[in-house]
Amino acid sequence: MGATKKEDSENILTELGRKQAELTGQRLAQMCNGSEGLFASSKIRVLRVSDMTRAKETADIIAKYLPEVKRGDPDPLLNEGLPAQVLPLRHEMGINMVQEVDDCHDRIEEAFQKYMYRANLAEDIARLVRNDNLHDAEEESIKNNKLKPKNDQHEFEVIVCHGNLIRYFFCRALQLPPEAWLRMSTFNCSLTYLMIKPTGDVTCRMLGDIGHLGPEHSTFSMKHGFAWS
Repeated sequence: MGATKKEDSENILTELGRKQAELTGQRLAQMCNGSEGLFASSKIRVLRVSDMTRAKETADIIAKYLPEVKRGDPDPLLNEGLPAQVLPLRHEMGINMVQEVDDCHDRIEEAFQKYMYRANLAEDIARLVRNDNLHDAEEESIKNNKLKPKNDQHEFEVIVCHGNLIRYFFCRALQLPPEAWLRMSTFNCSLTYLMIKPTGDVTCRMLGDIGHLGPEHSTFSMKHGFAWS
């Protein structure tokens, strides 16, 4: 999600935030379309977004570069909030933060359970059989883990949401202590790439990547550069 105007009651995107979203959409399109001789194209199944104004604006801009990708309905479960307590404790955290975590945690955990899941191989096989893409022998081989479907292809979902949720999802998906979520930073309109295999194995390919933005468009919490505290 791009930079926002803090003073705006709806937290709409700034001009910089809109530019960040444009660059992110272009980068996702490059990843989706592939590069001849270097890497194959990828299938993005759906573009999801939280129900907050700035996230929906960001998703609208990104969607221009992914015209074939289905749009999911805005989901309040993906709205920003404090997902978990923080360890070690920080001196600036008071009772208000504790209360906000109590208010937000169950919702954000529900979002994690809803969107971070392994593929159902049995359902994929049934779909391929219905489409006459597999013969009986091939189906049996796949069930025995001896063969991959002929048209086997990774499917991606793009989720446009917020830094606190992304950091919490990262910790939960990799089975790290969720209380560590605030020890890392994800820049505005950065890309985090989690791969979830049908076996349940999870790999993080990118966390907060901003290579597509350049120094002039790289911000975190309204701050440019990399030397802020």
